[in-house]
Amino acid sequence: MSGPATAAPAGCLVRAPREDAALRLFCFHHAGGGASFYAPWPARVAPGVDVLPVQLPGRESRFRERRFQDAGTLAEALADELAPWLDRPYAVYGHSMGALIGFAVAAARMRAGGRAPLALYVGAYAAPHLTPPLPPADLYGDADLARLLVDIGGLHPQFLGRDDWLRALLPIVRDDLRICASHREAGLPDPDDAEQRLPLDIRAFAGADDALVDPGAVRAWERYARDFRLTTVPGGHFFPREAPEPFFEELNRSLAALLTEARRAPA
Repeated sequence: MSGPATAAPAGCLVRAPREDAALRLFCFHHAGGGASFYAPWPARVAPGVDVLPVQLPGRESRFRERRFQDAGTLAEALADELAPWLDRPYAVYGHSMGALIGFAVAAARMRAGGRAPLALYVGAYAAPHLTPPLPPADLYGDADLARLLVDIGGLHPQFLGRDDWLRALLPIVRDDLRICASHREAGLPDPDDAEQRLPLDIRAFAGADDALVDPGAVRAWERYARDFRLTTVPGGHFFPREAPEPFFEELNRSLAALLTEARRAPA
């Protein structure tokens, strides 16, 4: 049961955080997706964790807003919006493109002197210094881009051949691909510069059958971490949806440890 909320949510949150939660988990969605990807999560994560999906502009409840096209500007805007809710223990989960955004938001917040997340969870995405796993925005025509999305599980096959639906969806996907391609200008720490390394514990997840991102590319996040752990789980690129039980079992094991740490943390 949800506890009492604080003030009204920031524009990027689908609801206000709970006042009684020991740990907040801010969740960033994949390219072409929306905060609804995380709708099943509150019923699956450990009690005491407040799941807070972040809605990017230009989709779902924010579809009238202008979309971003670069990760650095987006991260700075999100860090400012979320700042009032990052004043107590929190963690970040980002899936696919959301991993890049979540990392950039955490880095922006920490550069500004804010509280670091207790952990950064990244799923199904190559480390930022590698070539983005998703293609450049204009590499494919609409039909081929739609087929690629279907093949990796990001689009239902019923969209194929529906030009009216694709005209609404694919511009969002293309702008998100531009965000992914802007990773080198996003102000992220240089993994080869020890002085830039942030005190981040990173927990990475890779899908065993992911046709887009292999576990080795996900393992490369280790170069950004103070402490790192990679877990390979059943499923493809969208394993939280395709094979949720083993993923949530491992995620909840990690979140339980964070909850213990959060309850001991000073206010």
